[in-house]
Amino acid sequence: MRAWLYFVSCVTLGVILGCGGGGGGTGGTNSGLLIGSCPSTTGIGNIQYTTDWGSAPSNASQVIQIIDGDSFIVRTDSINRSGQANSSLQLTNIPVGNYIFRVRIYSAADAGGALLGVSDQVANLCQASFPTIPISTSFGKSATEIVVNPSPVSVQQETLVQFVASGKNGLSTVFLPNNDISWTVSGPIGTVIPTGTFTAVTVGTGAVRATSASAGLTGGASVEVTARTAVQSKWTVLVYLNAANDLFTYSTLNMNQMEKVASNSDVRFVVQWKQSKSDFGSSTFDGVRRYLVKSDPNGALTAQGEIVSELVQNNLRDNNGDALDMGDPETLNEFIKWGKENYPADRYCLILWNHGNGWKRSADDASTRAFSYDDQYGTSIKSWETDQALAGEHFDIIAWDASLMQMMEIAYEIRGFADYVVGSEESPPGEGYPYHLIFDNFRDAPDSSTENLAGAFVAGMREQSDEPGDLYYNRKITQSAIDTSQLGSYATAVSVLADQLIANRLAIASQVQTIRNTAQSYSNGPTRVYRDIVDVCLLLEADVTIPISVRNAAANVRAAHAMAVVSEYHNAESPKSNGLSIDFSSTGTFAAYRSDYLRMKFSTDTSWDDWLSVAP
Repeated sequence: MRAWLYFVSCVTLGVILGCGGGGGGTGGTNSGLLIGSCPSTTGIGNIQYTTDWGSAPSNASQVIQIIDGDSFIVRTDSINRSGQANSSLQLTNIPVGNYIFRVRIYSAADAGGALLGVSDQVANLCQASFPTIPISTSFGKSATEIVVNPSPVSVQQETLVQFVASGKNGLSTVFLPNNDISWTVSGPIGTVIPTGTFTAVTVGTGAVRATSASAGLTGGASVEVTARTAVQSKWTVLVYLNAANDLFTYSTLNMNQMEKVASNSDVRFVVQWKQSKSDFGSSTFDGVRRYLVKSDPNGALTAQGEIVSELVQNNLRDNNGDALDMGDPETLNEFIKWGKENYPADRYCLILWNHGNGWKRSADDASTRAFSYDDQYGTSIKSWETDQALAGEHFDIIAWDASLMQMMEIAYEIRGFADYVVGSEESPPGEGYPYHLIFDNFRDAPDSSTENLAGAFVAGMREQSDEPGDLYYNRKITQSAIDTSQLGSYATAVSVLADQLIANRLAIASQVQTIRNTAQSYSNGPTRVYRDIVDVCLLLEADVTIPISVRNAAANVRAAHAMAVVSEYHNAESPKSNGLSIDFSSTGTFAAYRSDYLRMKFSTDTSWDDWLSVAP
């Protein structure tokens, strides 16, 4: 895009963060709800924490963390022993929620010295009748049992469950050595990663077990996995919504827009949504979630609007326990496969939501960036990695809700993965697609042709920007839909033009430089020289000093363009746009990134890279 700038009920869908009984010592009187939000979304609570220092050094210290359903640390406090046998700490004004209450004990004051142990338990701050809950720990006592919460659990396939293991000695929660707990699954029901996050895979019964190496004890939670029913729809729209960057505020707006038009069960939005509170503190959550969008026709279309959609999976993490990297092509591929398996449809649309930089890496970070920027990790997906990101998949429509991605090099790169490619030559506004104005066409006419519905993206952008008072009026707007079956002949015509430009380069050097400076450009800069293809061709044809062979080749490119671009709109802010741009660099500029360009399929199949290598 664009300009720079675990409560789930004990029914099965979603990330289950607590259904069933809890072990002794859990904070609060109702341990059935664990990490995540509560039935009540407002209010505050308090925790009265006490600790028995036991055999800890006289100057030991503790760091207390309150961790939410996204594994985000919402509160950190500390306490020093200062020679006391017991200490207490009042933690106040904590938003309602079900939290992991984690305590680390150190051998010296102020978290100094060696890490002596870790204690995890559950803090339930959901019940207004218990505004203050007691939580306690003991150091130096041996665990006599390992308690795992939640238990029992009944979930559908593909559900994630966050388990918590506590070392117990009677009613006391004791400290265990760091990394003392290992997790396993009994029965072929799913998988568990080192953080205790379980993924339900296969129908059946089993258990998730936590083993303490120091105590030689194992505790478990019984788990039943039930079948998920996959219902066929007419359309599944997969939205890869990577908001772990400065666009995060617009992600809520776009979700609200989807909810506005999600009333037809034959058109489903399935969203993988990431935000990063650690990098952008005003984000509404932390980590990676998956949603099935639900209808909210009266919801507010704002960046602060309430999300009513169904949270299907929460706190998605890799095998190391880290939040998924949405700048990794494998993460995109896995989401696509998961979405198609669980939400099958007659036709599919994939929307890639984020910043974009055309075919290139970003000038400010040439080592990493191209599209889908995950600022938590400083990663992105390079344009030549789309084979990896989309491997084995095909879509009726791929749409770029991102800047500068509607260019020949990109469309050609993904032509084998989609029947139609939709996007913008320009850097559109940060608000991105007006989803409610685009997908009302899908909602009302899901049986319409794919070409017509690809054109709905163009119509929606037009509706948002065409008249004074429209949100995008007087802002740079371009949008087009391309029939990828025409890109082979289009590329051939461009290659012939390249051959003619090369053959006549000495005679037309000054004319080419003039055309580069006057053709419709997009986010122009010293290393980004993207020009509208048709406008370049029109300028070539209009100059009678240019050999007729070049002008004829340019005319043939325009003819091929007319066959490929089935719908196009631009406003007066980008007046000479025609739906597809191309890199039109000089040889001096191109030399710095030629090796990257050679990775592109368009380079392999055409002479355009040869032209850029010698272009005056």
